[in-house]
Amino acid sequence: MVLSAGLVGLILVTLCVLHFGALPYFDRDMNALLAPVSYPVSERTRAFHERTFVADMHADSLLWRRKLQQRNRRGHVDLPRLRDGGVDLQVFSVVTSVPYAMNLESNRGDSDKLPILFLAAWRSPATWFSPRARALAQARELAELARLSSLSIVLRQGDLAGGGIKGLLSLEGMHALDAGPDALDEFYAAGFRMMGLAHFFDNEVAGSAHGVDRYGLTAFGRSLVSRMEALGVTIDLAHASPAAFADTLEIARKPVVVSHGGVHGTCPGPRNLSDAQLRGIAANGGVVGIGYWKAAVCDASLQGITAAIRYAVRVAGVDHVGLGSDFDGTVAMPFDTSGLPMLTQSLLDAGLSEDDVAKILGTNLRRVLAANLPR
Repeated sequence: MVLSAGLVGLILVTLCVLHFGALPYFDRDMNALLAPVSYPVSERTRAFHERTFVADMHADSLLWRRKLQQRNRRGHVDLPRLRDGGVDLQVFSVVTSVPYAMNLESNRGDSDKLPILFLAAWRSPATWFSPRARALAQARELAELARLSSLSIVLRQGDLAGGGIKGLLSLEGMHALDAGPDALDEFYAAGFRMMGLAHFFDNEVAGSAHGVDRYGLTAFGRSLVSRMEALGVTIDLAHASPAAFADTLEIARKPVVVSHGGVHGTCPGPRNLSDAQLRGIAANGGVVGIGYWKAAVCDASLQGITAAIRYAVRVAGVDHVGLGSDFDGTVAMPFDTSGLPMLTQSLLDAGLSEDDVAKILGTNLRRVLAANLPR
């Protein structure tokens, strides 16, 4: 079929409107800041923060296809702002499917609003309707970012050492495997070193905390847990149903993470962790990443985040708590990543010691990754 010049022109105009108009608008609107970008801290705190290993377990920045090597006026994360925030390691999560009318209580996996976003970002048509292709495309984009900048990619234990900003690739929901028996190895080869079992709906691997049936690990899921541990992939239980959470802790032989979320003790919610779950992560040797947005902490402020962290420390122990912002995850934040020294100041002001704050800021996560990554 031959398209008329008028139709071709209309298509091109539509693509430009989506790319240069709609995409920046929704990025700015959905990844908003709740406070002005001014983050004062004491010189002593800044010096402590700069010499401490700082790691964040979850940012969806790749989804929006910004030029992350340069400073942006929208969103929460880019390399200049990671540098300003003293971040040593950023886990870049890869989102591959989001249901229409997404909510925290009950979602089916039979709808998907990401095709328009991937079209607007001018990504390959292969990504428009394939979660698997979306995941692999974002992996390639992170590799390209590393090629164009000083960012280094963490693939093995030794990559955690040294200076500069490091990135680790994480998959948010294993529905992206499309239940292919060889897909896990394909994703590992593409650079993924952390994987969440489920996102907002139940899948072939595990039930979701926001799914319909919210079942535990499937037989396929159990086999994948063993294979992930053998490869050196860290298992992420964020968004997992309570049954899948318990099933995984029962069979896991290596430490796991909950990359981003909150705790019932300060903010009851469908995916925030109970005291029993916090203790389960501690018994496993893993780490819980406390998020910064309203559904995670109820009070989306420095005080609210600090309260959630302190509660998690009291229940799980200071060796099992870390940072899990959910930056760029279509949530409004009290600060962007350049404001992390301000959180350090808040934790110190709350009475935590420098040694304990250093664990929370990143050394706990570094320990878990070192235990899991291949040599």
